[in-house]
Amino acid sequence: MESSIVDALATSRKRRRDEEEEEELEQVFFIIVSVVTMLLGALTWYHDKYFVKEPTQNLELERHSFLNRLYRGTETDCIEQLRVSKKTFFKLCRILQEKGQLVKTKNVPIDEVVAMFLHILAHNLKYRVVHFSYCRSMETISRQFKNVLRAIMKVSKEYLKFHEYNLEGSVENKWRWFKNSIGALDGMHIPVTVSAEDRPRYRNKKGDISTNVLGVCGPDLRFIYALAGWEGLAGDSRVLRDALRRQNCLHIPNGKYFLVDVGYTNGPGFLAPYQGTRYHLNEWIRNTPQNYKELFNLRHASAKNVIERSFGVLKKRWSILRTPSFFDIKTHKNY
Repeated sequence: MESSIVDALATSRKRRRDEEEEEELEQVFFIIVSVVTMLLGALTWYHDKYFVKEPTQNLELERHSFLNRLYRGTETDCIEQLRVSKKTFFKLCRILQEKGQLVKTKNVPIDEVVAMFLHILAHNLKYRVVHFSYCRSMETISRQFKNVLRAIMKVSKEYLKFHEYNLEGSVENKWRWFKNSIGALDGMHIPVTVSAEDRPRYRNKKGDISTNVLGVCGPDLRFIYALAGWEGLAGDSRVLRDALRRQNCLHIPNGKYFLVDVGYTNGPGFLAPYQGTRYHLNEWIRNTPQNYKELFNLRHASAKNVIERSFGVLKKRWSILRTPSFFDIKTHKNY
């Protein structure tokens, strides 16, 4: 009798343990299924939102219609939207493909990615705006933008170089006082977006977050050297020293020099104005030079103003240089 009771109790305990184990297994299985379902939902959302999908016929028609109006329409429309003529646009596509190793993908042709690149630079468009106009996913736009940027950097050394120029008219008159000068240089601050920990280094004297870009141009407004990527906190002289020491350095022919402002050191290869004397052109409105220093500074400012004009034309043409950009400054530093 007692043995029967003991067996019954043992059987009951075993049954309860089995039931508890089954419940635990069911709970674990339910948790696993829930997590997998959530992950699949998140992956599906991410894929639908960012990754390339096979284009539908309606989107293809909209895209082709938009692109035809963009760079196959009138010459005026192409220049206003892409800042280049149609002939220049297709020549740029060919150069980037042949020399910049820009590769055509399955669904996106080269002329389209170059148009996207120029459109973003010309009007500082966000990826969401380009996504709506070009009917492409934002992941595709971001990836193709970086591909074109890398191709541009590969061909930049071939097209950004010193060249001969002929001075005529008022330009020749401004530079006749500086016979051996080959141009002017200065720094330009371009607003950028950086991470929170990097902001102190990129905050310039005006309190804005920017990168300090060194630009060098000839009397004909054409750029012959550029160095981008330095923090906004960096001084102009520091950036120039780096330009003179790096591998792709700023080359100054023997006996030649560039005009610079008072922020740079006056020495071989660089001619600065007199310090402590009126210099900027707006200071000469309704005023005339009173001594040889002021006369020199006036002539110096009139000639060196070419670099400010070059920067002005560049910013007017490419709006992305006037407003904070979405570039990762670490990725594109010191080109």
